[in-house]
Amino acid sequence: MTSAADRIRAGAARARVHPVEQPQPGEEQESAATAPAKVQDETHRNPAVRAVPVIAPRQKDIRKNVDLSPDQNDRLGDWQRAAARELGVARVTAQDVLVALVERLLADPDLSEQVKKDLHNTRF
Repeated sequence: MTSAADRIRAGAARARVHPVEQPQPGEEQESAATAPAKVQDETHRNPAVRAVPVIAPRQKDIRKNVDLSPDQNDRLGDWQRAAARELGVARVTAQDVLVALVERLLADPDLSEQVKKDLHNTRF
């Protein structure tokens, strides 16, 4: 029986041996029927075609953590419950609040400057 690490190593080795080939600009696209023959015949490769590894874009969200004091956590929870009542929803999560705040921070130059000043005042 092979371990997961062995299967991963074997997959990585196969990927190094048979990289995906990308045509250069101006070249004609080959049909799907001729493409496998080209990968198998390594000795007669077209010099204008270079092997380029294909990296899939990241699809999953990136997790960030925040540490709050007990007082900040209590006040944030109170704010979330009040906001949920005002909005007529069952709850407003901290995730919802932080995403909205980040979006506003990135879209509003004035808010961005205020936050920078706050950071400067608390750190320096």
